[in-house]
Amino acid sequence: MSTRFIKTLSGLLTLLLLACAGCGKKAPAVPQSLDIQGVKVDLPKLQAEFSTAAPELQSDVNQASSGLRYGQYEKALMSLDHLVNNPALSEPQKKAVTVVIEQMKQLIAKAGPVRQ
Repeated sequence: MSTRFIKTLSGLLTLLLLACAGCGKKAPAVPQSLDIQGVKVDLPKLQAEFSTAAPELQSDVNQASSGLRYGQYEKALMSLDHLVNNPALSEPQKKAVTVVIEQMKQLIAKAGPVRQ
């Protein structure tokens, strides 16, 4: 074998190793909780917990998210209440919903049921 062939092969192997090293998948970071009128709401964590859930469960999460986004806090809380009573929830999902329900109650107590 010629030295040129060995150098070329060595270079290709080095490139292949560098390419493979950059392909490692990292767990997606869960965004921080939302700060709404001074109340932290863990909606991103809730959404992450339901990212692979059944569509009917995701629907309630989306309705709660929409209610929160548009300042319809009572509507968001009703969607979360409907969700937490679903027997198909896993324990981590139920815990995430319960946490957000408590945060929503704090938000409603501070800001009222609808954003002014």
